Order: sequence, then C-alpha cells, then structure tokens
Amino acid sequence: MKKKSLALAVFTLLCAVTLISVVLSAPTPIPAAATPMTTVFGPKQYTRTAGQPQTFTETFQHCGTGQCQIVVTNGNGDKSKRASSASISLNGQQVLSPRDLNQQVASIVKSVTLRDQNQLTITLSSSPGSTLTVSVQCVAPAAVLEGRAPGASLVNPTTLASAFQIANTGTATAENVQITSFSLAGGTLTTPTLPNNLGAIPAGGLTNADATFTGGPFLPNGTYPLTVQGTYQVGGSTFCFTFNLTLRIPPNAPGDAPLNSVTAGSNFVTGAPFPTQPPEFEGDENGSLWTPPIGPFVPGTPTETATNVQTAPPLAQLKAEPLIFINAPAPINFVQNANFGTNVNNIAEPSGATGGGVVFVTANSLAAFSTNNGDSFTQLNPTNIFPADAIGFCCDQIVQYVPSIDRFIWLLQGNGFRLASASPAQIISSGGTAWTYWNLPSNLFGQPVGTGVDYPDLSVGNNSLYLSWDVGWPTCPSGCNSGVQVSRISLAGIQASSTITIEYTNPPDSGMVWGGHLMQNTLDEIFWAGHRSNSQMRVFSLAEGSNRYFWRDVNISSWARVALSSLTPDSQNWLGQCGGGFPGTAIIGSTRVGNQLWFAWSAGNDSNFQQPHVEMVTLDRNNNFSRIQQVQIWNNSYAFGYPALATNACTGEVGLSLEYGGNGNYENHVVGFWGDFVVYITTGSNIGTCRFGDYVTIRQAPPTTENPGNLFAAFGYGLNAISPPGSGARSDVRYVLFGRPSSSCNIIGE
Repeated sequence: MKKKSLALAVFTLLCAVTLISVVLSAPTPIPAAATPMTTVFGPKQYTRTAGQPQTFTETFQHCGTGQCQIVVTNGNGDKSKRASSASISLNGQQVLSPRDLNQQVASIVKSVTLRDQNQLTITLSSSPGSTLTVSVQCVAPAAVLEGRAPGASLVNPTTLASAFQIANTGTATAENVQITSFSLAGGTLTTPTLPNNLGAIPAGGLTNADATFTGGPFLPNGTYPLTVQGTYQVGGSTFCFTFNLTLRIPPNAPGDAPLNSVTAGSNFVTGAPFPTQPPEFEGDENGSLWTPPIGPFVPGTPTETATNVQTAPPLAQLKAEPLIFINAPAPINFVQNANFGTNVNNIAEPSGATGGGVVFVTANSLAAFSTNNGDSFTQLNPTNIFPADAIGFCCDQIVQYVPSIDRFIWLLQGNGFRLASASPAQIISSGGTAWTYWNLPSNLFGQPVGTGVDYPDLSVGNNSLYLSWDVGWPTCPSGCNSGVQVSRISLAGIQASSTITIEYTNPPDSGMVWGGHLMQNTLDEIFWAGHRSNSQMRVFSLAEGSNRYFWRDVNISSWARVALSSLTPDSQNWLGQCGGGFPGTAIIGSTRVGNQLWFAWSAGNDSNFQQPHVEMVTLDRNNNFSRIQQVQIWNNSYAFGYPALATNACTGEVGLSLEYGGNGNYENHVVGFWGDFVVYITTGSNIGTCRFGDYVTIRQAPPTTENPGNLFAAFGYGLNAISPPGSGARSDVRYVLFGRPSSSCNIIGE
C-alpha cells in the first residue's frame, strides 16, 4: 500500500514539474488559463543546427511585480521538430531542464519572477532541426492607463508648459498612480517634483497631468516628442506605464492666416424614402486631442450669488394655461415643454430650431418636425431621406433656421458631412423629405482620404453661414492636418440651391479649440475660442467680406482645470464621459450681445466652488477684446455643465440652456436667463449614465405677432429608466419655448 502511494506521489510530482510549473522565489501561482496575459518577451523561435549544443542569450526589460510565466512551445503544431533535450535559465536560475522535455511534451508553462533587467539563456542539445518557441507573459492588469490629449503652451521661448490626460480604460481602480519620469527632447523638467503622485484613477475615470520644461528654444508650430513613465497598483501588484505623446505648440499670437476656398455642387433628394440603413457608429466615440496646460495663476472674484434650480411648469399645466409667468427676479414666460416623442441613445445631443410654423429637431441618429409648436412630432430617419452614398450617416446633427432666406439648415455627420437646406413650406408639403444638399467629404478640403471628422456646429451671420468641426478623429492618416476647421458659405448661395463656394481655415491653427462650438447671434463677424491655458484664452475671428481670419490671446482669471466629476444617485459620473473627457472644458457656449462677446465652458471644483460649474467670460470686441467680466454659474449642492448661450432679441439678455445634476441629483436639462440666478428643470431623469452629452442647444425664436423676439427655443434632454421587464434608459428629449413676457420687448437695433 505504501509503495502504491509513493508511486502515485512521484507520478503526480512529475506531472506537476513537466506540464505545469516550478516556482522560483516563491511567486504566487498564475490564475486560470483564461486570465488575460500581456507578452513581455517573444514569442521567439530557436532552431537546433548540427554540431555542439547551441546557446542563445536574450535580454529584455520589465517593470512591475505582477505575476508572470514563461511559455515554451515544443516543435510545430503537427508534433514535428520537437526537442528532447534543452535547458532555459532566467537571470541565472534554471527554469527548464533537459529532463522536462521529450517527444510527448507539446508545451510547458512555468511561473517566474522578473526583474527590471532580465536575461534568458536557452541551450538546445536535441537533434538538428528541432525547435523551441519561447515567450514570457505577465498577468494583464485590470486597470489600463492611457495617455492622451496633449496640450502645450509657450510661457516664453525657453519655457514650455504641457498637459495631458491619463484615462483608466480598464475595469478596476488604478491605485497610487505615480509619474516617475518625463522626457522631452531639448527640455529639462522644472515641475512637478518626481515622483508625481496622482492618487487613484477609478475605472472609466481620468485625471490631468502637467509638466513644465525649460530649454529649447521652443518654436511656435513646432512638435516635440514627450515620453512619460510611471507606476500604479492593482490588487497589491505594481504595474508600469509608458506614454509616448507629441506636443504641438500653437502658432504665435497675435496672428492671422488666409482662407482656403473650394466649391461643392448641389444635389436634390429624389426617390425618397430610401431603404433604412443602420447608422455607422463604429469608431464614433468622441475623444479629446487637447488639454489646456496650467498657466500662471491670475486671481479673480468669484460670483457671489449661487444659481438655484426650480421645476418648470409641466406640459399639462402649459396646455391649460399657455402662458405661465414665474415670479423670478424678472418674469419668465413658458409656452412649451414638449417631448421629442421617440427614444434615441443616451448620448442624445439635441439640436433644433423654429421658423415658418415648423419646429425641426434632431437627436443623434434621428430627427423630427412639428407643425403645431411641438404638440406632436413627425419622426424622420435621415437614412430614409438621403441616398446611401459615400457620405452616409453616422450621428451628430446640427440645425439652424435662417429667417433672411426662410431656410432650415441641417448638417449631418457621416464620412464627412452633408449640408442640407429646405424651406418650412417644403418640409410641410413633402413630409420632411424635400431637401437640397451638398456633400462635404474631408478630401474636398485637402485632407487625405480616410481623415476622420466629428462634432460639427453651425452659426448664422448677417450674410453668411458658418460651419465648424473637429478634424482628425477618430482617424488621422499620413498627411492629415488635425485641429478645428471653420468654414463660411454665403446665405445667397444656399438660397439659390446651386453650386456653393466654401471658404475655410487651416485646422491646426485652431487646435486648442478642439471640442469647441461657434459663437451664436454672430452678426457681421464669426468668433470661436479655445484655452491656451487655464488663465488665457485664444479668440479667433473672421469678418464678413474678409479673406483672412485673426487670433489673439486674452488673459482671464485662473479657473479649475481638473477632471470633471459629479455623481448621480446611482453613482454614475454624468460629466465624466466614461473616462473620455470630451468635450470636457472646451468652450461650447458663446453668443454676441452687440459688441460684447460671451464665452462659456464647464469647469471643475476648487476652493471656491465645491461642485463642477460653468465659467463665463465677457469680452469687449471694440476695445481690443479686453475682459469686461468673468462670472460663474455655480451651486455648492450640485453641478452645472454643457452650457449653450443665445441672445434675446428683445432685451439683449443672455439665455441659458445647460444641464445640472450630481450630489444626490440625476442629470437634467435646465433653462433660464443669466443674472436671474435661477434656472428651470425641464426633464425628470431617474437614472444616471457616465456617457452623457455632448451638447444641448438654445436658439433665438423668430419673432411673431404675439411674441416679437422675446422667446428662446431650447433643446435638451434627460434619462428615464425603462420599466421592467425591460432594462436600461430611455432618452427624454425636450423642446422648450420660454422667455420674457412680450411686454418687455424692446428689439435690439430698433
């Protein structure tokens, strides 16, 4: 009986040694085979030749303390060329001996402990022609860090400030994140002190990192490779990261550049409805390519009064009493608060406009129009209206109405963009299918085929239509010039429904504007802006009739450029974009009030503001873009974000459409007027999401006899949980018509 037990024990031991592993320095056993692994060496094949036993020496680096293993494949998959005698040592310790191999052994996996610098020694003693394939693998961390969206700004020719995002795209929290090394060609790190401790980054979260260098001289429009290395911990094990980023320094300011010009022929929708096509969402997830560096600290005076929220009148009450006056600091008139009537995904991105008796609204992949001021909507699928050509259709849509030419303008994203135009009468008579359109692929503007474009916007001037979009996302092939492109088209050309001339900017000039939107109510000059740092804006302008655009830098008070975080009751960071950080702190809200230029963006929390908030800066166009004021929309009990602005034609006040939530509140759409310090909730969300956005909308409603320019048309959304047995969320897209009473009207310019 003892002999049988001894034999069984020996057999079990041989199986463990031959087929499974040996432990060096007592490493923890590798988990099940299904555990994701990362290869740190190989796989590399070694072949025995005739003569004396052959020895191969390999070196490789490794960082971290995660569990690792060596994997040895014997011969080919068809059992040929197997070795019967070989040995492998790692850092001087034998991990595989000649007795571990024979013709029946297909592969061997053994746990190993790695050092920062490692040496493998492989000796082949078997028959000539036999082979071994060797690789070293380590358990892949559940937290995966990604460096992206680098931004750079010259403090002076020998000092460069930089910033970038670190996002956790994994499924576990990255603990104790530290940067241990910055390396920039031609630069010496001055801040931060290393190691730079960044704390924890939760799954789906991100943080910002900054570094300042001296040296150079650093040149405007120059590119500089930056390498960042560091460590983090998951489950008690240490893992390492290396980011290779490229810093692109913006052009000098003040500056200017000429417009480029192309033409595009018109097309007319015929044969609709077309067969339904699924939207081409692949690769559509918005991403950031710019992080504003931290600039020199500039003190400011925070807005003393917090902005509170109240519930807007429900639709049923509006039906009973069409004009609901709320006794705010000034009376508010609510005319409509209507639901879109259909479900789109959680990233609704509502846009819309009103005119000629039509409300036209879009939400990501769908559209709709109403002829009874939103009491009911006719649903539209863009793929049924336009042919399945090379532009196709993906997602983002923007809508404007132009009273001077009586046209709705509809911009749709696909493989490029489709610009469409129709009068209210054409929309009504055709059921929303009669459109003139122009296809705008990226190669029309000198970009290589395959250049990605994203995040469009529209603005209407006195005589021109302005378009903008991000260039170089999600793809930027060789020769692609990434950044933000702004284009101009005459309204007369659109009204003529013929070939149009498109004048456009050079995208890299506006790289820091990434994720930004155009100024609304822009009159005779279009403006757009980005953050050169968190204490300096770069403002761009293009006057009607000019063939050059200009830019200049404007100093502002420092604001909180930290990763945006605001949790709903179900622990969703509705401002975090699931770690995507887009549009983040980009300037997405702006409007013109006479010669005042208003710009707004989402900002983080700091010692002045306990919750994320909205920063707003007003500049004087007629006084060298000097700062008039810097104010905030804030409340220490909840967050505000995604601001959209418009100018009231009657009073000159700035209207607001934005979102609020967090700290015990779900994300919801709110509207109001700046200066009232109260905004009104139009939706009733009861479920959170980490992928909200990416914009809401507000437009000046065209004047009518009853309301001669006193109203705004706003478009926003909330989320409602789908009732069991269903699951998930349903979007609640809203068209809200509100403003001051008509008796307050004193139309600007009259």
